[in-house]
Amino acid sequence: MENSGADDAIHEVVIVGAGPAGLWAAFQLGLHGVSPLLIDSRATAGGQCAEFYADKPVYDMPGHAVVEAGEIIDRLLRQLDAFSPIFRFDCQITAVAAESEGFRLGLTSGDSLRATRVVLATGLGALAMQNISPLALPQAARNVQGALAVSTATFETQYPGLYAIGDCAAYPGKLPLLASAFHEAALMAFDIKKKRAGDRRVAPEFSSTSSRLKSLFTER
Repeated sequence: MENSGADDAIHEVVIVGAGPAGLWAAFQLGLHGVSPLLIDSRATAGGQCAEFYADKPVYDMPGHAVVEAGEIIDRLLRQLDAFSPIFRFDCQITAVAAESEGFRLGLTSGDSLRATRVVLATGLGALAMQNISPLALPQAARNVQGALAVSTATFETQYPGLYAIGDCAAYPGKLPLLASAFHEAALMAFDIKKKRAGDRRVAPEFSSTSSRLKSLFTER
């Protein structure tokens, strides 16, 4: 589902980037009952996989001897469809500014969005136009080298409530693989689930054993 109109809501989570990392992040959040807004500067979802090399064969995707990059995006979108995702395309974010209760995201159109939490899944910026300035972020979000340094337990930056996954995230030992981004998204989503629960203990659920998770896909 695409939403391109005025937006005065305070979103619980906004994901910036609808490439494979952002799509899987939305799916993982959906498992925990969170419905994020996905924003992308392009006209469709898929990021580099769809824009630059949709027919490129990928040999290191778990469960596939070989799969084309574009098919990975198609499969991620079909999987995410269980949660009726909301997208906002052709939407360039220029800044993420901290507010008293979350963040305000500035757009090139002059409008803005508000979110309690923000997940940056922007890749390396290969899809951005050359005349677009780097994304302005809260000062504590970047390390001294200018990278988005994250905790490898939660993928939260040094600024609370601001997460980074995929190619835009930096941490020791990082491997720039799709499988790495999927792992990062899962840990990020679980951290948000724990924060939503406050002081209550939160245990992981498994789709093979959890009746709640099974119902998300069978009762449709």
